[in-house]
Amino acid sequence: MAAEAPPGTEAERDFDERVEVGFDDLDLLTDEGVEVFVLPLNERAGPPPYYLTAAGERFHYGGETFLVQGRGAELPRFLAERDEEGLLVLLVERFGRYLAYLHDPAEDAED
Repeated sequence: MAAEAPPGTEAERDFDERVEVGFDDLDLLTDEGVEVFVLPLNERAGPPPYYLTAAGERFHYGGETFLVQGRGAELPRFLAERDEEGLLVLLVERFGRYLAYLHDPAEDAED
């Protein structure tokens, strides 16, 4: 059983800090005919958040990362597969890597 973190630790690590952005904050990346929005967060001192809200939709970190330079066909393939699964992808740029954040529109329909 994992020990609980002391109160306030989450805020110090910034994992739970609310991050809300709109379309004006996002860049558009086109790679091998696939388009995806990118949120640059290189200026953020702490670690990236686990959740973020973009244009009113809540995304969570999906655990996948990709090199910004030299990503090859891996990223377009990942984006196409998530699209086939019906998931929306938002990339967060952090120090030479893209972190993949996911949103499932079907979950909104269930709420």
